Amino acid sequence: MKGLIFTLSLALAFLATADDHMEPSTSEGAFTTFHVTTDDRTKYTDYLKSDTSSFEAIGASASGVCITNDSINEMMVWSGFDNLEGALGGAGKYDPSQAPTRLANLRNPVYSATWKPLKNWRLEPGFERVGRVKVASENLNAFVGAMSKLEKGIQDAGHPNFFNGVFISIGGGKHESSTVMIRSVTRDGAAAGRILDQGYAGNAPWADAYNEAVSLVDEFVSDNIELCEQFYYGE
Repeated sequence: MKGLIFTLSLALAFLATADDHMEPSTSEGAFTTFHVTTDDRTKYTDYLKSDTSSFEAIGASASGVCITNDSINEMMVWSGFDNLEGALGGAGKYDPSQAPTRLANLRNPVYSATWKPLKNWRLEPGFERVGRVKVASENLNAFVGAMSKLEKGIQDAGHPNFFNGVFISIGGGKHESSTVMIRSVTRDGAAAGRILDQGYAGNAPWADAYNEAVSLVDEFVSDNIELCEQFYYGE
């Protein structure tokens, strides 16, 4: 059966049965995301930078924000953890509905999710092209491998600061439950443009890896540019 809906049970089964070809850090680390809308991105971000108590309370090792560009006023607050125990445990230590009045007046909560990286992932927030795709469960392992090859191919082609992340959601509700998230990160838009120019020129040395990854995708759901930064680095 070609399963397009990637549930938590399937995610855990995948992690438990992953073979030796997977990156050694596959089972390490986790992230949480908290999507909000805000009428003033600058004021909201400045508030979070000035008061990091919420990140300390949940035990985050890193936190920051992204302008998601999914809608005009949407932003995302992200936090990194050493493992899923920390991420899911931390989520229970902070209730967005009980935020201080000043903070509550700056944003409207939309949804939250916890994320598990399926391949080695270097945290270096910047200019991020974020895609959500549907991949059949039996093809997911091969897809992750193809994305790893694509990352190395692009790096070897003169773009050492390019990084690909592949993530599955836990508790993302209707917003995230049926897709795999890809984050392709560069330091700025110009660097991303150089990679795309190389690809569209038709002679990119990483073209085969790209085509292999695309061949394993059943549906492209969304494609956004996010501008991300980190301002909390743990205690």
